[in-house]
Amino acid sequence: MQRSGELAPTQAGERFELLDVVRGLALFGIVSANMISYSLYLYLPEAAKAALPTHASDRVLEFLELMLIEGKFYTIFSVLLGLGFSVLRSRARAKNLVFHRFYLRRVFFLFAIGVAHAVLFWHNDILQAYAFCGALLLPAVAARNRTILILAGVALLAPIAIQLAGGISLGVLADAQGGLWDRFRFTRDTRVDTWTHGSPGEIVRLNLSMVLSQVSFLLTSGMIFKIYGCFLLGFYLGRNEVYKQLEMRRPILKRLAIGGFAVGLPVNAVYAATFDSGSWLETLSGTFGILPLSLGYVAVCCLMWLDSRRRNQLRHFAPVGRTALTSYVGQSVICTLLYYGTGLGLGGTMGPTLYLPIAFAVYAVQVLLSRLWLERFRFGPVEWLWRMLTYGEWLPLAKRAAL
Repeated sequence: MQRSGELAPTQAGERFELLDVVRGLALFGIVSANMISYSLYLYLPEAAKAALPTHASDRVLEFLELMLIEGKFYTIFSVLLGLGFSVLRSRARAKNLVFHRFYLRRVFFLFAIGVAHAVLFWHNDILQAYAFCGALLLPAVAARNRTILILAGVALLAPIAIQLAGGISLGVLADAQGGLWDRFRFTRDTRVDTWTHGSPGEIVRLNLSMVLSQVSFLLTSGMIFKIYGCFLLGFYLGRNEVYKQLEMRRPILKRLAIGGFAVGLPVNAVYAATFDSGSWLETLSGTFGILPLSLGYVAVCCLMWLDSRRRNQLRHFAPVGRTALTSYVGQSVICTLLYYGTGLGLGGTMGPTLYLPIAFAVYAVQVLLSRLWLERFRFGPVEWLWRMLTYGEWLPLAKRAAL
């Protein structure tokens, strides 16, 4: 039974279809960006990459992926999640319902799903970071718009502050990971072999060991702060309902699209050229280039939405956006079956020339399956589980047949 005085699951009529479309399109960027890790190409030594028959085209496509995709789509997702927080809070306020307790349950179970995803399938999970940053929005609910924007700016600039401070020392995490690696007898050089040829138990133990590495990366790179800054930005946009009445905002959207590409493309070219170097150029270009290009992408999508013909084309991506959590976890399930020893074990055998078309194919299948699924069911399967855990009640999954 629904807890008295708390929110009920969002109904179809309460959804904003454009947000589903943007979320659905962002999933294409997510799977494309994550393929470098899924395929284990990220963990290959340079000599092994150079030995691949597609090495020449791999280098070009890797540069383009870093320039146009890397970092841009988790940024969009972070903004959307902050915006979604605002929409949920507005619904609660309109009905005089409890919000904080409900939202804490929501992010707690998102975190739990993220932990299971990281350990069982793919260690570079981002759901845990989303849950953490979502919980940190609660102290900001009463802040003024100006304060929220200042906090967002400070968070987004955190990577520069970290670099100025000489980095963040995380000796405790390093020691804990080292202890797990020693216990399970893993090394950096044996990771690819374990993922591609290890038993399911060995892969789970390696994933568990690598979770601490992901936490360390989120902190030392400043990524967790950037995610929080984007959550705050999304909260600001949602609070001010900028996703409504887009027609009157068309001039702003045009300027945002032009400015986002004019700034984002050249700065992200620098980011791609300096990626993983640890240099000031990488930090500065990532800080000042990724968000503008991300917002440029969103602005173009919004402008297309304002054209009735293109809006009908964009609607094809709404179902996969409505099942975004299932699709994200599903991408990991499919790709680990392709590249890990639990499936075909193809990890470490291909570069971007081959793995990017596979990413496109995975996404195309998800677009089709999500539409077919939602013709019969109310939620994606992982969304269904998440909602039941959050609301503490059994929710019917299948749609009722029309009378």
